[in-house]
Amino acid sequence: MFSELAVGYLFLGGTGAGGCMVVALLSLLIARCDLAAALQAQFRSGEGRLFRSLLSPLLVVSLGALLLGVACLLADLGQPARVLLLAFSGKVTHLTVGAWALTLCSVAAAWLLLVWRGVVAASPSLFRAANGILLALALVVAAYTGLLLSSLTAVPLWNNAVLPALFVASALSCGFALAAGLASVSEVARTFATTLRRLQIADMAVIAIEALLLVAWLAWAPSTDATPTGQAAAQSAAQLLHGSLAPLFWGGFAAVGLLLPFCVEAVAAVVSAPRPDGAGASSLRRETWSRVSLVTAAGSVLVGGFLLRYLVVTAALQPVSVIAPLL
Repeated sequence: MFSELAVGYLFLGGTGAGGCMVVALLSLLIARCDLAAALQAQFRSGEGRLFRSLLSPLLVVSLGALLLGVACLLADLGQPARVLLLAFSGKVTHLTVGAWALTLCSVAAAWLLLVWRGVVAASPSLFRAANGILLALALVVAAYTGLLLSSLTAVPLWNNAVLPALFVASALSCGFALAAGLASVSEVARTFATTLRRLQIADMAVIAIEALLLVAWLAWAPSTDATPTGQAAAQSAAQLLHGSLAPLFWGGFAAVGLLLPFCVEAVAAVVSAPRPDGAGASSLRRETWSRVSLVTAAGSVLVGGFLLRYLVVTAALQPVSVIAPLL
């Protein structure tokens, strides 16, 4: 069940859900007067065209990540019919809720993409309602994998109430990374410079929360618990902190996935801040640094998002006989 394809599914599903959350949040922040005009023109002119240039590519990539994640899941299961049987079994489980949330989230994202591309018309009320639904469904998709893992009592490191929140924070950060990375390769970076700077500041906050949740998740492993379950959880955590997975955990996830993007975004927030004419760095230098910071932070966050899920799965499934000597 937890092969490389499963890790890929966890990452792609979380990243796609995070991107959908960012699209929905930014769409809901569009002023009513601007939204009405944009929808009337079907996002083909004026402000609407600018909004589409920012959000439509993000929605395409997010939907693609969700569908690719589903493909990884089906390939890992080997028998796609199992998913249909599970979805229509009538039983409410983490898997059934997640399967339906993933399906409905993809449908909502696809419908909104048609609206953004001017294929389908929508009223402002319907557009806002659809984005509200997309936001809720994407949140469920981001959380349910963590809820699924935490419900597996047979794997001590996963049986942890903090894990779902950690996955949600990581998914949202990956969503910010997708938005920033896509914007950096087009003129959107210049048009929405202020918006992107605010997204970077928001991502800094999410990364800080993710780091705190990571500490809480690892601290949950009861190192002093004498029960076999407690010892197994502590040993799995030790494998991450000072075992064979430590170089990848500290050098990969902690340094590249958390610390690097946080520092880059912190510097970018200062350098790219609006200044009076003639003060600070030139406008061209600020724009160049802004694009570099967007690409660097986005790539680092996405690497960290993948490594988090890989390490969570790998550390939990390490044989106790291998990690016991490390304690």
